[in-house]
Amino acid sequence: MMIDDENWLEEDTDLSLRAEIEPWNVLVVDDEPDIHHVTKLALSNIDFLNRPLNLLSCYSGAEALDMLNTRDDIALVLLDVVMESEDAGLNVARDIREKLHNHHIRIILRTGQPGVAPERHVIENYDINDYKAKTELTRDKLYTAVLGTLRSYNDIMLIEHQRRQLDANRRGLIKVVDASTTIFKQQSVIKFAQGVLEQLQSLLFFEQDALYVVVTGGLAALSQSDDLTIMYATGGYQAFCGQTLADAELSRLKPSIDEALAQRHSIFATDHFIGFFQAPYGSVNLLIIDGPVALSHPDSNLIDMFCKNVAIAYENLMLNKEIEETQRSIIYQLSEVIENRSKDTGKHIHRMAEFSYALAIELGLSEEEAEIIRIASPLHDIGKVGIPDLVLNKPGVLDAEERAVMNTHAQLGYEMLKASKPRILKMAAVIAHQHHEKWDGSGYPQQLVGEQIHIAGRIIALADVYDALAHSRCYKPPWSRERVLDEIKAGSGKHFDPQVVDAFFRCLPKIEEIRMSYRDYAD
Repeated sequence: MMIDDENWLEEDTDLSLRAEIEPWNVLVVDDEPDIHHVTKLALSNIDFLNRPLNLLSCYSGAEALDMLNTRDDIALVLLDVVMESEDAGLNVARDIREKLHNHHIRIILRTGQPGVAPERHVIENYDINDYKAKTELTRDKLYTAVLGTLRSYNDIMLIEHQRRQLDANRRGLIKVVDASTTIFKQQSVIKFAQGVLEQLQSLLFFEQDALYVVVTGGLAALSQSDDLTIMYATGGYQAFCGQTLADAELSRLKPSIDEALAQRHSIFATDHFIGFFQAPYGSVNLLIIDGPVALSHPDSNLIDMFCKNVAIAYENLMLNKEIEETQRSIIYQLSEVIENRSKDTGKHIHRMAEFSYALAIELGLSEEEAEIIRIASPLHDIGKVGIPDLVLNKPGVLDAEERAVMNTHAQLGYEMLKASKPRILKMAAVIAHQHHEKWDGSGYPQQLVGEQIHIAGRIIALADVYDALAHSRCYKPPWSRERVLDEIKAGSGKHFDPQVVDAFFRCLPKIEEIRMSYRDYAD
């Protein structure tokens, strides 16, 4: 039988007040009811660090383990040795550490039969904190043992809390650093916002709900709540991620938000904090913490400095993102120039980018790797700028000499890009060089075999052939769907990496959706 003795102090006139304070939960495990009664009397009306004791009772080792398996708020176990068996208490002590993996709870073994479990043997072989014979446990000694052990438990939990805060601090820093080195799409901005909130919470605000808001229109949009986008949120506000501030239910905080925007400074209120920070080039962001805020003057200065640094970091993030977008735009424009030299104009490069991204994701590449391949893929045929028009646009099958000239475009493209330092252009150099290599080594220009070919080259090889077969070219009309797919299957293990072929057919609906979205005018 298991008894919760939360209300056993019937004579305590301050019981209702004590019940509001989180108590120290102490579990008494003994098969003798009298021991429970005596223990309660000895520990009645005791406070430690302004918190009362709450005694719980179990009458067997099995019952105690059942309780400990369902709750982690018990600070101390007063554990009898001999219960349903001579070593029941010892088994419980061992299982607490080894099976429940609870190394925080303190254990005091009590025994009425010291000869059954000698003290030296028990201390050496079991992870316990004290060992007492019941005959020597006077009220004062029990009081001293319990309070001393609770002090030890309190110190352990304080250290554990600090460790968790340090871990949260580290995780926040990692996300900020990760976001600053992974400038791809909106995900990196969200990681940055998440890192900022976790960092700030771990420093000062702990578990309060928080939001990171971006003023997308800059200074001109400060009065337009529709332009205030919630980039990331925690706690009860997580559902608002991606929404505008006008759509979020923040009526209680709106006056402070409006004041922060109007006055362009942070608002420190007793139950919330609105951090206003503006980068040197004008980008504006808000940090909103909803919950009790008791900050000292140094803490306020720290938050102000933190917000300024976040503003600079965010602006750098956006500048890097803008550089990536500029590179993407230049790559597409350059690719369009290359494609326009050929009579095969249309949406080829756009389809190639989306095909390659879909295949990369299906193959398990990271978002960052897939995005680099997507951006670099339009330059796969950049070497064709060096191919004469008579060969490039010949309306028919090329002869051997013309084919040899055409095949030089892979090496020409590599030579054009190989000295580039931006990682996207480095990837473009690899793709230009290897997208005509074949899995069985019969491709060109290096006759690479299998995984000697970069995964990007293997992806683009299949995407390029699929697109060429499925659409008209100056030398042929488009093939039927069935013929195209049969050709892809036949090329598995010969022309194409079998894993890329498998990925292609797994995401074929997505591939065909992309093809329809970027149809050529002639189709």
